[in-house]
Amino acid sequence: MIHIVTSGNESRYKDQMAQAYRLRDRVFLELQGRDDLTESDDLALDEFDNKNAVHMLYVDEGDVFGYQRLLPTTSPHVLSDVLPELCMGDSPVGAHIWEVSHHCIDPGHPWGRRSASTIATELGLALVEWGFEWGVTHFVIEIDAAGILPLVQLHVHPMPLGLPRNIRGRDMIAVMVVLDNRTLRSVRRLSGYQKRLLAAAARPAFLQA
Repeated sequence: MIHIVTSGNESRYKDQMAQAYRLRDRVFLELQGRDDLTESDDLALDEFDNKNAVHMLYVDEGDVFGYQRLLPTTSPHVLSDVLPELCMGDSPVGAHIWEVSHHCIDPGHPWGRRSASTIATELGLALVEWGFEWGVTHFVIEIDAAGILPLVQLHVHPMPLGLPRNIRGRDMIAVMVVLDNRTLRSVRRLSGYQKRLLAAAARPAFLQA
């Protein structure tokens, strides 16, 4: 099940959020050697872990094995404030445009290798579900340049926002993906998942109409 954690319900997810930050620490600080996060009590935090952030957690029997963070582009976010060189011109801004960052999967999941694709698929489908439910039609993502092809195969219409740039030894590119009426059906058909993956969650206060 995919759980949504915001400033409005984070008090009920203290243990799971601690696990999520430790997972980020292992993946981004240890395995990838990134230095743009602040190490604090073995938790990978940055300036965007604030009241505007929406945290999406893959939880299996109380343990967090997958994570991604959503940020509104109407507030400071990674593309606008950390990686602006990935965007030719100004980065996209709008209430219907959100950024996805810190996507990570626990390499030690007991399922073994097949867990990575399964968890990634469920996080991706949950992202589409969440977007449709809360009126978000575009997502901005900074990814490895090779990651564009899988997005094309999912029919989410990735649009490059600039040319690939070498960031810490990796060829990175910023893309914007667009959701339309066919997206949810296409992603469910290609993934084989027909059931809802998002746990019930109240609408975040900052998304209230």
